[in-house]
Amino acid sequence: MPEHELTAAPDAEPVSPPVSPPKLRAPATAPVPVPRDRLLDALDEHTSGAHRPPPLTAVCAPAGAGKTTLLALWVRRLAERRAVDPLAPCPAWVTLDQHDNDPRHLWSAVREALAGAGCAALPPAGAGFPEALIAASDTITTPVCLVLDDVHELTAPDAVRGLALLARHTPDRLRLVIASRTPPPLHLSRLRVEGRLREVRAVELAFTAAEAAVLLGNHGIEPAPDELDVLLRRTEGWAVGLRLAAMSLTTRGRPAFPADDRTVADYLNEEVLDHHPEHVRRFLLSTSVCDAVTPDLAAALSDRCDSGEILDRLDRTNALVSRVDQPGQWYRVHPVLRAFLDGELARTRPPARRRLHRVAAEWHRDHGRPLTALEHALSADHRDLAGDLVERTGLGVVLRGDGDRLHELLGRLPGHLTARPGVALVAATAALEACDVTAADRALERMDESPRLLRSDALRAFHAGVLAQRHRFPDPPPAPSDGLGRPPVGRSGDGDLDVLVLLSHGIAALRRGARTRAEEGLRRALDLALRGGLDYAALHCQVQLAVLAAARGELPLVEERARHAVEFAAERRWAARPAVIMAYVLLGLRSHLRHDRERAARFARLATDHLSEGADTTTGLAARSLHAVVTFDDADDPHAVVAELRRRWGAADDRSVAAPLLAYVAPTAQRMALRVGELGWAVELAERASAALGAGGETALLQAVVQAHRARSGQARRLLEPLLRGEVRAVAATTRVDAWLLEAVLVDRAGDRHRAHEALAKALALAEPLGVVRPFVDAGTPVRDLLGVGVGRFGRLDRFAGSVMPALPAQASGHVDPLTNRELDLLVELPSMRTTEEIADSMYVSVNTVKTHLRGIYRKLGVSQRRDAVVVARQRGLL
Repeated sequence: MPEHELTAAPDAEPVSPPVSPPKLRAPATAPVPVPRDRLLDALDEHTSGAHRPPPLTAVCAPAGAGKTTLLALWVRRLAERRAVDPLAPCPAWVTLDQHDNDPRHLWSAVREALAGAGCAALPPAGAGFPEALIAASDTITTPVCLVLDDVHELTAPDAVRGLALLARHTPDRLRLVIASRTPPPLHLSRLRVEGRLREVRAVELAFTAAEAAVLLGNHGIEPAPDELDVLLRRTEGWAVGLRLAAMSLTTRGRPAFPADDRTVADYLNEEVLDHHPEHVRRFLLSTSVCDAVTPDLAAALSDRCDSGEILDRLDRTNALVSRVDQPGQWYRVHPVLRAFLDGELARTRPPARRRLHRVAAEWHRDHGRPLTALEHALSADHRDLAGDLVERTGLGVVLRGDGDRLHELLGRLPGHLTARPGVALVAATAALEACDVTAADRALERMDESPRLLRSDALRAFHAGVLAQRHRFPDPPPAPSDGLGRPPVGRSGDGDLDVLVLLSHGIAALRRGARTRAEEGLRRALDLALRGGLDYAALHCQVQLAVLAAARGELPLVEERARHAVEFAAERRWAARPAVIMAYVLLGLRSHLRHDRERAARFARLATDHLSEGADTTTGLAARSLHAVVTFDDADDPHAVVAELRRRWGAADDRSVAAPLLAYVAPTAQRMALRVGELGWAVELAERASAALGAGGETALLQAVVQAHRARSGQARRLLEPLLRGEVRAVAATTRVDAWLLEAVLVDRAGDRHRAHEALAKALALAEPLGVVRPFVDAGTPVRDLLGVGVGRFGRLDRFAGSVMPALPAQASGHVDPLTNRELDLLVELPSMRTTEEIADSMYVSVNTVKTHLRGIYRKLGVSQRRDAVVVARQRGLL
């Protein structure tokens, strides 16, 4: 602009129209306002920061976002600061309205506000006021922050031009803060590029959980954390939405948005919808059946070819419609407004609403969005379309990770559709993925009543895969009859079905111990899943391949595969899904065996925190067993830990427990049982392993430990011999390490220190490549003593032996020092009332011999008198 235009003055001073005093006052706020220091501090920084602040701050957000309340709080803060610091900025306030489209009204109000802030010698109000103020910028001698609220009311060209000029050439000691529902036409993009603009948008004004809790508390409402989460999701932190929720209380005192609530309806009509022309209101009503729309979908719903232009304009003008940050040109209406519009549509035009849902269902079906299509088909009561969608796409939905949502929607299907075999099998698969065994069994039962049961190879393969899944849960049904012929496994030509069948049969083979078959099926399933974009199925495959590595004793590979699975899940925000729990268990097991107690406890917490009561048997037992193992050492009541673990295992059916789990857990659980005197359960675990695992390495170890505890060292060593010679196979990687450590302890007690050293060296050689330390810790003080004596004589294993030593306890924490046969014979006599002399006579030994044996019993049981020895012996199962 030429300099003479900036300095020109009017020929005669115009008469300024009167200014209503309320226009120049910040509105009153709530008696107890919500503290929003984070935003107030941001405004301070924008207008009076240490460096030269930009001349303009724009607070731009939809109606009800809390713009005016925030600025009113900030102006009060400035006034309080100014009262104690004369150099602080002085606040000035103007609330604009439609009258201010007349420049005389606008600039009269601005002039009065600046004068009230202490500015002297201001130019007269009128059309040339901005130019004159800029030219006479030295009239503003004190720093002033001028707040212009409701700038969206300015639409007249002259008023807008004058404000744009003032924003462009703001005097040095003046800072403008404008609040507007829509981006004001002030050439903001130019100011933004030049660094002369700071912005506060709707996302920053949104209430945090803490702020929302304070707001609701001011209304006498204290929602539970989960209720507050739901409310924040529905309102997205929208200030007026939270206030409306607080006002719309249910009879139970919980915030809600009933569709016919007049307070909500009145606000949205007056402050949002009435600002739109009729065709835009009809457009919003038609598209309200969808959570989000594209211009193409909106056109199908509204029959308007300018849908893209309407959506873009609504987004740009902050009309509670926003562009969604996802692939494609998607827009969404704010949840509160959409709920109101959809409620209005359901109340006033139910047939039209069903028709719109049908249009949306067909559009989403045709655009590869089957789950959303199903939701709309159900809302449209379009049953045939719903059934076809479930049969054709439901399995893929589950394998892509949306099984929980599908499971919820299938509950709305009418009964005749759920009896269709394809629908029933999808429903059972989704229910099992959601750990809802009751619903899965109900779906399978309905299918059994269908006259079209399993007429094709594909359906029979699907059925077999679902039954294989079902066998992972408690109370599995009997195996299906082979009368219809053996269905193909993974060769149907349907990628989704092949992945499910291969995965299900691979897990079943792993559970039975058929490791080669399990690996073949799981690897094929993983390859097909990754190629088909079935990421949730791929996650299942990765976790089960990690379990397979554990079953083969390949602990480093367990760590690698489980960690990869956890990272894969985290990238897709599936860290709390059932499929990833076993990966946490494996990482916790690996950490426990390394004696990394902190890391083991962290993964145990992750596993149990995300575990549901309906989880499959192996996952549930694995997570709870890991938690018991890592908490046992420091538990205030270790007996309670063992009792709970015993209860969990006692309730489990071995038919649904993966064999590798029992192989890994049983030896550790047995040691825990013996430490708290539960000999009965220690024996039971050995018997259970024999029945479930056969004559393998774990069975031999468990039986040997029982015999060693009963002081039958020779029998214990005979049980260990086939395992030590490699004649029987062990499942768990640490079983042979445990066996050699027990052998070392037993031969050392027999006085053969040389053979004990050799046995210990064997254990070190097996443990060193696996990096496991925990077996040595569990073996206790006897192994610590042997290591101390043998250090320097283990050759290349000396370094590993030296790293193991610091982890071993100074006192026994593993096998209890057993009683000799003579001590056991004497122990049986202790509960009787007979004297020492009478016992000596019955045993044909001297009284001194009896006393010697008594001292040995007392020392080994950790007691000092006969009565306590009886109590402890009974606790340990020795009596």
